[in-house]
Amino acid sequence: MIINKTIIGFVILVFSSFNLMAQDTESEENDTTTHAFVKHKGFHLGLYVGAFWANKNTAYIYDGFGFDQNGQRNTFSNSILYNQIVNVYGGGNGGTDYIAQLLNVNSGDWYFNEADMPNNLRYTTTYLVGLNTRYQINKKASITLNINGSKLLVNGKFTISSSSTNNGFNNGVSSQARINQFTIVGAEQRLMFQLGYQRIIGKNEKLNFLLEGGLNIIMAKAQKNQAILNSDVNSGQNNITIDLMSVYNQAPYNFYSAKYLIGVGIGAFGAIGINLNINPKYTVQILYNPSYDRVGLGYEPKFKLQHGVGLRVYYNIS
Repeated sequence: MIINKTIIGFVILVFSSFNLMAQDTESEENDTTTHAFVKHKGFHLGLYVGAFWANKNTAYIYDGFGFDQNGQRNTFSNSILYNQIVNVYGGGNGGTDYIAQLLNVNSGDWYFNEADMPNNLRYTTTYLVGLNTRYQINKKASITLNINGSKLLVNGKFTISSSSTNNGFNNGVSSQARINQFTIVGAEQRLMFQLGYQRIIGKNEKLNFLLEGGLNIIMAKAQKNQAILNSDVNSGQNNITIDLMSVYNQAPYNFYSAKYLIGVGIGAFGAIGINLNINPKYTVQILYNPSYDRVGLGYEPKFKLQHGVGLRVYYNIS
């Protein structure tokens, strides 16, 4: 895998900064007695809980277009959402027109074109929890290993246009177009493995700033993709939920679903925050966690910035 040059530069910059800070405090640590050094050295086990804002770069895989047999984005006429709405639920193959029933119109009085497809899909704010560990080299420096997980949700809108005929005054008849808006959703799991370096900034025994940075490996898997058509005409009796993800289990989609809907990516993470030593056993950290990642989903993954904030609690098990 070719790692983006920006990632390499970011990692070098982070570790260069840590080395400079280490040189500035070297004389202070050299004066530390053997007893104090042993007191701060050892393994710490921690829990992390926080909020996560994923970049929308991979949210497009839930937009209903799907992929063709070459793994590229489908055309509208071959898209999964079009086929399900028009051919399966819209009576396009001679079956029952459930879409007309949902909209309370006659067959032929509704249409679904490319302008109705979902756009600008985004991940919603979600949680990030994990098991975080560190090996404290001394009272200032630690090697960290974090395993964080999250379940992401995607929301977007698509439309179906219909025409309705209403009796007007003077026995006239008017035809009025109506835009019916519906929801498309997705769900995704991510697991992040982070190996890095943590540095405490300051001389206070209790409260200090901290910096952290290192390598981030992301495992991602698309779990759910549904189009939800809720009727506001008949109290929800004919509501339709279309499982778009089930299509990927059928040929020829199953060939590339594992390649484009499950993936491993790489990136760099950082953190800045406040370190509070409660006592020799417990440490609390409040963090802002940006990361610059290439999530391995879809046919054109890119390096993008993501953000998180959270609370970490360490317990000294040494």
